[in-house]
Amino acid sequence: MSTKKNPYPTLPRKRLGPVWWLANPHYTVYMLRELTSFFVTVFSLIYIYQISLLATNRTLYNQYLSVVRNPAMILFSAVALGFTLFHSLTWFNLMGKIQLIKVGRKPLSPMIVTGIFTVLLVVILVGVIQLFLVGK
Repeated sequence: MSTKKNPYPTLPRKRLGPVWWLANPHYTVYMLRELTSFFVTVFSLIYIYQISLLATNRTLYNQYLSVVRNPAMILFSAVALGFTLFHSLTWFNLMGKIQLIKVGRKPLSPMIVTGIFTVLLVVILVGVIQLFLVGK
C-alpha cells in the first residue's frame, strides 16, 4: 500500500449550515430564484399534460378540468404564478447586467435593458390574456 503525499495544502474551511445563504441578500435572491425553477417546471409539465389531453381525448380533458378547479390546484397555480413572476423579473434584472445592448457605440445602462425586457414581458402577458379573453 503506497502512501502518496497530497501536493496541495489543506486549507481551513468554515463549516456552513443548511441556511448559510440567508446571511447575504444576493445569495438569498439567487437561491429563491433557483427554488422557483422547481415550481415553474412542475406547472409547465401540468400545462403540457393539459394540452396533450385536449388534443387527444376530450372526455379525459373534461375530467382533468374538474381536477384543476380543485382549490388546492388553484392555490398551487397562484403560488406558481408568483414564483414565475419572481423568476422572470430577477432573470430580467440579471440580463440588464450581463446582456450588452448598444445603441450606436454607447451601451445602454442595465436599468434600461431591464426595463426593455420587463416591457416585453408585459406586452407578451397582455397578448396571452387577450388570447384567453377572445377565446371565450
